[in-house]
Amino acid sequence: MEQQDTAQTIDNADASAAAEAAAAAVAADIDAMAAGQVGDPHARGSAQLYEAAEAGVEPGTEANTFLTIKELRSISRARSLRLQPDDLIVAIDGQPFQKDIETFLDIMFECDPENGVVLSIWRQGVIFNVIARGPLGCVLEHAKPELSEQAVKDFAGVVVESQENYATFEVLRDIFRNCIVLDTRLSPMAMIFPPLWCVQNRLWEVLIAVFLVYGITLAVHWVLFVIAFVVLGIYFRKAHLVLRRSFAMMRGRHIWVVLAVKSELEAQRLCRKLDPKSIFVPDLVGPPVVDEPPKKKRRRRASN
Repeated sequence: MEQQDTAQTIDNADASAAAEAAAAAVAADIDAMAAGQVGDPHARGSAQLYEAAEAGVEPGTEANTFLTIKELRSISRARSLRLQPDDLIVAIDGQPFQKDIETFLDIMFECDPENGVVLSIWRQGVIFNVIARGPLGCVLEHAKPELSEQAVKDFAGVVVESQENYATFEVLRDIFRNCIVLDTRLSPMAMIFPPLWCVQNRLWEVLIAVFLVYGITLAVHWVLFVIAFVVLGIYFRKAHLVLRRSFAMMRGRHIWVVLAVKSELEAQRLCRKLDPKSIFVPDLVGPPVVDEPPKKKRRRRASN
């Protein structure tokens, strides 16, 4: 009897140890996925199973519809790209994608982190592109057949060029739909002559600070002025986008949409499709749609 109790105790201890080891392995896989360990196949497989389980789809399931974003996590690449729930992922690098979720996760995990891939997104009848440089970090599911059919029709006339032809533009707007378009590429003027770059981007506070630095250093010694000029050029090279984004947010604008397009003109056209009432300065696409003012009702006079 004592031997049976001892054996049962040992079996229970072994089972508990195995369960703890399995739980620790799962936790390690999730931590690795969050840390972006793309090269670890074990972590990649666990991440795929995790996202597919959240989407309610068995890994490896074939489908003939596009993928749609079901839910965004609080910190994810999809949120930084300003993707939204119910957005459809219709193509990868211009090729329509109607495969299973596991295949999509494989592509995103294995893509080049420097160049990434061009994802074509369908949102309420509008097709636009974004450049994703890794897993989106969102919950995916297969779209409804009727939405996929509509997306196929809308995507039929869209031509997606190679990624080298696109640049990332950020569009920030305020509650009054006033928008500014930020080209995330470095402008040579920001590094060569910062004051002119500040004037071009209407960064008046930064312009005053730059002139103060130039004036103070030149008053002390011309060598110090040269050093300050070079240091400011290096600073603007690294902080040009942060400066433009920060001062736009200080003026009440927030990032609305992120686009992979070839020019600011194309970015404004896409934004006008997403919201016909968008206002741009400078405006390259014509006046926005304006609501008609409500008709004033006349007050009826009381008859004697």
